[in-house]
Amino acid sequence: MASYNIRYKFISLTFLALIHLNAVGQPGTASSPPNLIILFTDDLGYGDLASYGHPTIRTPNLDRMAEEGMRFTQFYAAASVCTPSRAGLLTGRYPIRTGLVEGLIPGRVLFPNDKTGLPPDEVTIAEVLKGQGYATMAIGKWHLGHLPAFLPTAQGFDGYLGIPYSNDMDYIAPKDGKPGYWNVPLLRDTTIIERPADQTTLTRRYTEEATRFIRKNAGGPFFLYLAHTMPHIPLFASPAFEGRSARGLYGDVVEEIDWSVGEILKALKDAGVAEQTMVVFTSDNGPWLVQGADGGSAGLLKDGKGTTWEGGMREPMIAWWPGTIPAGKISNGLATTMDLLPTAAALCGAPLPERPLDGYNLLPLLRGEGASPRDFFVYYRGDRVFAARRGPWKAHFITQTAYPAGPLVFHNPPLLYQLEQDPGEHYDVASEHPEVVEEIRVLVEKHYAYVGRTRQPSIEAESLADKAQTTGGTLRIQKMGNFSGEWSGSEQLWWVEAQPGDRLSIPLETPESGTYELFGFFTRARDYGIVRLSVNGKPLGNLMDGYAPKVESTGPVSFGWVELQKGTNELVLELVGKDVRSAGYSDGYLVGIDGFLLRK
Repeated sequence: MASYNIRYKFISLTFLALIHLNAVGQPGTASSPPNLIILFTDDLGYGDLASYGHPTIRTPNLDRMAEEGMRFTQFYAAASVCTPSRAGLLTGRYPIRTGLVEGLIPGRVLFPNDKTGLPPDEVTIAEVLKGQGYATMAIGKWHLGHLPAFLPTAQGFDGYLGIPYSNDMDYIAPKDGKPGYWNVPLLRDTTIIERPADQTTLTRRYTEEATRFIRKNAGGPFFLYLAHTMPHIPLFASPAFEGRSARGLYGDVVEEIDWSVGEILKALKDAGVAEQTMVVFTSDNGPWLVQGADGGSAGLLKDGKGTTWEGGMREPMIAWWPGTIPAGKISNGLATTMDLLPTAAALCGAPLPERPLDGYNLLPLLRGEGASPRDFFVYYRGDRVFAARRGPWKAHFITQTAYPAGPLVFHNPPLLYQLEQDPGEHYDVASEHPEVVEEIRVLVEKHYAYVGRTRQPSIEAESLADKAQTTGGTLRIQKMGNFSGEWSGSEQLWWVEAQPGDRLSIPLETPESGTYELFGFFTRARDYGIVRLSVNGKPLGNLMDGYAPKVESTGPVSFGWVELQKGTNELVLELVGKDVRSAGYSDGYLVGIDGFLLRK
């Protein structure tokens, strides 16, 4: 019976594959899985569409899309800036899992001089669908690594047309009387076909490429990811749209994107595949408010891009699928861009990637058959949890302004807002609902246990004190209770009374051999020493200077990638000396060690 079932499944799959091959270029059949299109804008605010309340930006195609589909009022991007947001959408995982967040990369987003990108072992929506026979295409802004190993064609997409990072990068300053310009390249797959890209033509060219792809693959199934370059600044509209909007150039840009949406929906209808295609429209993060009239609007929400206030991460989202998604529906359910990968997999019955996911299948919600499966969401800024939402309640543990970034403001107790009653986050009600605050705290701790931490070590140095050895100085466990929240736990390992040249050896256990990135967590103060790290005899990274004007945590300090063997490895700290600004230490030099973190 088992061999019969296997043979039957093989014959059935072969037959379906033949149907698919014979249907290429023809309207999709009932046996063909649904197509998927994700339209992703850049820096569009929650209040920038007519259907979301904007009084002067005209978006008739998106308005009609909402009338014929479902409009979400509580939909979130995975992050408040470009790179991590895109990583979250395409992988269905909190961006911290991919490593593309500040604290694990040099900046908040990737820049043209960065040498990294979305790790090749991450599984994207394109890879999930490609495994089910989908044609896949990426168009527009990528911003997940500009080197060939990280571009869309290495991440499951058959083809790519677009710019590899933000359109305000690669700026060439004015010189010899010539004006400055943005030297951003336009790529076809991995080849530069135009530099600088003519940004006045990008929305039109992206749209033409998208409609060609739809016509070519009308036999289905196909996946199209169109990530518009704008309304990120600098703003450019084609001559056909420039000067049309009462909202000025920003409105021109949004209205041209609306035109693009109309052309794509028309192409689906003309190809006879509208009822076999789900289209999702949303944005990567909130509006860049400091750009003034060149930035968008978060409507009634607080703040914008770069922050974990609602205006930074709550986005417009419209889902359209004639005959499947009920027309004219408004969903108040909690949902995120990370839910799109599980939803895409459910469209065609694809297996989910064999790795932890943070998204949920939204198909029952989209079909009007049930509520949102999500009731908890964590707001990251870089590699820190700043806020968390459970149901209608949102707690802010840390707040910080953006552009320019102000100081971190820690809140204990956290700020608490009831978002369904107070979406603008005006009225802190933490004192009235301490039980809700505690519930969210517990959920955040569970989240850390599931996702992991990068701001705190996974290997506590004080737990290794009995196994550590020194050539000079002594070790002691130091209580750090007064600094709760800045260090992991309430204790640290202190190496005191040491002299330059002394070495501290700590055993480092790893479950399997491989290449790991090593992070160290230390204390800085006026009298702390400078150390050099090595593992298994190989020097790592830069010197770690322990000087600071006041007692503070270093947070994670990367010492780079190192080959580790399964079992015990030797981590050595060598005391080099002391910063010239140091206040001195009467009993010799001092090093405060919180712990270490390994990331494979």
